[in-house]
Amino acid sequence: MEAEDLQQLLSDQWKSAVNSCRNTLERDDLRQVLDFNSWDDLQDQISKGRVDQTTHREFTMLAPSIIKLRTFIDRWICQVGPKVDASVLWGFMRLVVKLAHDEKAAISRVFRMLRDVCYKVEILNNYFAKATSFTPELKESCIECGIVLLSLFSYIIEFMRRDVVYSTPACSTDAEWHSLGEQFTSSSRQIDELLYRVEKLSKFAEHFRRTDSFEPSRQMEPLPTTPAMPIHLYPPEEQAKLPCVILPKIRTSRFFDRADVIQRMEDYFNEADPERSFRSLAIHGLGGVGKSTVALRYAEAKLKREELDALFWVYSEKLVSMRQSFTEIALRLKLPDARPGDHDENQALVLNWLQHTQCKWLIVYDNAEVADLIRAYWPLASRGQALVTTRNPSIAFELADRGMEVTSWDHETGLRFLLHLLSSEISTDLQEDEAESAQQLSHKLCGHALAISTMAGLIHRRALSITEFTKFYEQHPSQMHGISGSRSINALWEISFRSLNSPSHAILGVMSFIEPDNIPQSLFEPDSRTDLPDPLRFCSDGFRFSEAIEDLLTLALIKRDRISRTFSLHRLVQTSFKYFLTPKQRQEAFGNATVLVSRAFPRRDSNIAQLYLMWDRCVLYVQHVISLKDCFREEKKNNPEFRGLQTYCDLNNACQRYLLEMNSYEELEDLIEVNTLALDTLPQEQQTVGLQGSLTSHRGQLLIRLGKAEEGVKWLKKSYEIRSHDKPFNPRESSWAADNVAVGIATLNNFTEATKWHERARDHFLEWSNKQPKNKGEWPAEIMNSMGLGLVWSGQSQRARDLMMGALEQVESTEPYNWAVASYTHFGLGTVERRDMNFESAEAHFMEAQNLWLKGNQMRSDPFNAACMYRLGCTSLDQGHIEAAVKHLRDALVVTEMRKHNMVAEHMRCLFKLSEALEQEPREVDEARRLREDAEYLLRRRAPNAGNPGLASTYDSLVNILWR
Repeated sequence: MEAEDLQQLLSDQWKSAVNSCRNTLERDDLRQVLDFNSWDDLQDQISKGRVDQTTHREFTMLAPSIIKLRTFIDRWICQVGPKVDASVLWGFMRLVVKLAHDEKAAISRVFRMLRDVCYKVEILNNYFAKATSFTPELKESCIECGIVLLSLFSYIIEFMRRDVVYSTPACSTDAEWHSLGEQFTSSSRQIDELLYRVEKLSKFAEHFRRTDSFEPSRQMEPLPTTPAMPIHLYPPEEQAKLPCVILPKIRTSRFFDRADVIQRMEDYFNEADPERSFRSLAIHGLGGVGKSTVALRYAEAKLKREELDALFWVYSEKLVSMRQSFTEIALRLKLPDARPGDHDENQALVLNWLQHTQCKWLIVYDNAEVADLIRAYWPLASRGQALVTTRNPSIAFELADRGMEVTSWDHETGLRFLLHLLSSEISTDLQEDEAESAQQLSHKLCGHALAISTMAGLIHRRALSITEFTKFYEQHPSQMHGISGSRSINALWEISFRSLNSPSHAILGVMSFIEPDNIPQSLFEPDSRTDLPDPLRFCSDGFRFSEAIEDLLTLALIKRDRISRTFSLHRLVQTSFKYFLTPKQRQEAFGNATVLVSRAFPRRDSNIAQLYLMWDRCVLYVQHVISLKDCFREEKKNNPEFRGLQTYCDLNNACQRYLLEMNSYEELEDLIEVNTLALDTLPQEQQTVGLQGSLTSHRGQLLIRLGKAEEGVKWLKKSYEIRSHDKPFNPRESSWAADNVAVGIATLNNFTEATKWHERARDHFLEWSNKQPKNKGEWPAEIMNSMGLGLVWSGQSQRARDLMMGALEQVESTEPYNWAVASYTHFGLGTVERRDMNFESAEAHFMEAQNLWLKGNQMRSDPFNAACMYRLGCTSLDQGHIEAAVKHLRDALVVTEMRKHNMVAEHMRCLFKLSEALEQEPREVDEARRLREDAEYLLRRRAPNAGNPGLASTYDSLVNILWR
């Protein structure tokens, strides 16, 4: 078909769809669509919603999504042809937003639908942007997507105009929303099918472009040997290991009478074909009523019926547990490029697989509390099932398609559950007084599953009859205060906790302050008694420890998995026990937990500045450090007298180092804030130089990585100043502090001053090493390398080369082999060689730097890996290997795109350099221009007074010197 004919055909399709949708509107709605049909009109409507305090949050969450739609309309759909007037989309969407604002009960559901389709449109935008040209096939897909959006907006307007009184989300009935939900599901499926088709076109075009090159110079290009960043947008099924089942390690063996709930879940999910639609359900209710157990039994039933190829259990309370869960999924699926420590990339790999796989899968988000946290890990898929368990009913309406409440049992069912738990200890035919006592107990506990389980444990442990226990229970104060709304349940917790002996009490106290889902038994297994605080000395006696654990298991307060040797406990038990403790006991329990976690968490060797060689051990305990952090903040808020410990601050400093190396900046920033608060609670004499020096150093290094080098240098100088007052003076630690200052100053491009600080760092270390029996006169390769980087950027290539060759020789002859320092050293040598225009040698060093990094670190999303790929792209471009340069630079851009919110300089230099490479391809000029515009826009925002935006050096000068 000729281009003109296709343009006319697409234009006619669009006009027909527009007319059809307009005909569904009431007269006043049509007038609004025609009169208010611009981006500015939509923004005005959103601004009105933000002013309204009742809808501010919803409108704030919607705003970023709309920008994705603007790109689609302004950049792509307008290219289809001059007769395609896309402004109607703004008119329809503005009216949708206005109606949702006017009908408050609808805003949460409708805006979630808008956000979801906008995210899918963003994926389509990315495909269009990566295409070499806007082909007829892509134009067809663009118009089809526009028609789907228009039809969805039209249906929402029609739906909202019906004579229905919409109930609020908290008491919404699913029936009234059913038709809109079906329309949204259908629209999502249509867009997913478009994405699949466009992806296939994209892959075909890329293959054709690479194999159809006719220029002799291109045909002779060497194939790159470094591994590429993953752009597996549609991994085939054989690339995943199936079946794949991930369930919680610790599961209850007793399940009772939730058949009605599970049947309702089955009915909901069976309403649509699971192979043709994605459905989600949030089950919510009070803590302890059995939500997780219901979700687990539903999942196990589907497995038993062989209805699933993949089942994933995601611990969803905190970011750290979410990240680790998705990493486990990626590894267990054996997805290409999945790596143990690379949480960011693993998250992307899993979500991509869920979006495109044709297999039958279910993902369970257990103990979800914050919708925004789950949203980042929520699949945008056209098939499969998602199940959420939560105490927060609003999640059911912010994320899931439908909510379902799991309530406590009625008195009769609660009675049967109690008798079921005690079935091995009571006769089949209960005496009349026993039956009456059991009914009284069930009534008092309001059918609360966890409370009934705890009561059964108490009866069993005390070897009492039901009648005897009832009398004992009634003697307990009924006005007991606690976290539950039921005084009877609070009284039960009181009885359970008071029945604990000292060892069981101490163990439960520790478990109440750390991550509850995965507590390694090794935490309580010291190398010697002296490693433990006094209340936990008994743990060194295996028999006494086992007895204490057995008591907790009998009372159903904890669970244990023998195979993995891990414990878990319900969050309600954690919270209730902390509430039961006195402030003094809480302080002691927190201290005990701190000592155990601190004993397990690795520390860096004083001769080495990093924890690189200990990452595999750090990952086992980082979630417990984060839990202690959250608990400390809560305790301090509730009790101003609550204090930290020296051990706690030292533990935080160790974990801060790990988070810095993992580039987990948000978690690091939060931990630094709490650690500062904890340090301030210590007596002045306990606020040691080591504690203060490390804390201020980590704050400074974080700021430099976030692009705030000037502020970061101030903190690093403060850290050095603190170290200088150590008595006796510790030249080795001062050496590391001076090196950090030098790196910060070099990042600010003050290379003369940076060299002075590097020399100071060297002299401090030599002061220490000259007093040692071995390796006199040596100073670390890390300092040599960072000093060399400053020198090469100041134009002193030969001196830099000499230093780095010395560093490399030292690393290669030292055991254990420090792959990280070796990688950074090769990167530095590559920088030297490129500055001296030895491009082949530079390429070899950058390639070796990346290979060493991936072999040791295995984190492809790390900023340093991005720097390696960026420099490989630069050296390829230097040598005229355009295709290889584009490949490397695109790979680097994949990483910086993940972190562009806090790696602005790194991201914009990739955009700029890729534009330079694409400018040399006649078919890529449009993309090159767009990338250059994006790079210059970011440059103006990041550094308004920066130099020439047409020079790579302008962008390089803003990048961390270690990644420059």
